[in-house]
Amino acid sequence: MSSAENIRNAFYVVHKTYQNIEKLIDYCKTVAPDESNYVPAVDKFLRYKSDSNLTGWFIPNFIMLFQNKNDMELENEWREGPIYVMEIELYNPEGGLEGSSQLPQMRLSKFTYESLQNWAPGCSPTNHWRFFYPLRRHDIMSIKVKEADYMELEVADKEASNRYYWGVQTITSRQIPLTEITADNAIQKIFQTFDRL
Repeated sequence: MSSAENIRNAFYVVHKTYQNIEKLIDYCKTVAPDESNYVPAVDKFLRYKSDSNLTGWFIPNFIMLFQNKNDMELENEWREGPIYVMEIELYNPEGGLEGSSQLPQMRLSKFTYESLQNWAPGCSPTNHWRFFYPLRRHDIMSIKVKEADYMELEVADKEASNRYYWGVQTITSRQIPLTEITADNAIQKIFQTFDRL
């Protein structure tokens, strides 16, 4: 196989993968309000993009925010309760192929805050990092429990959490191989996992 064919095939696979991710996110946004306890907290998925950083030229990670529809709706369009984060991670640029061996995966997390009352309405897709790094930067969030596919974190540096992560206090997170999720089991695998966090 020539280099040109390799490049074409690689981009074809990435394009098809992005199409499937779009279908999964749209499906979750559509079925969640009727078939689960959750509603989308934002219309668009959150992602990292950059013109000056190679990692930002493609999207290896997608984040969608949900909230429990039974939590009280606030004037700022948020609900007074946790934010449930559906993160689809395809590749870890920092870990390379070896560091990405457990990927692709879906990470389902519950972020708890003291209150969302004073938050501004909405959430820009560029706020991706506010939900990505708290699970990875252990100088601000410390690991309380870690198992193979489950993790609990609590705030270690409250001032930094308030400044960078909108004051997240605790995070409970579970990982599922992305290839295990289908249209037939998405409600169970995603939203029933949110129920158990």
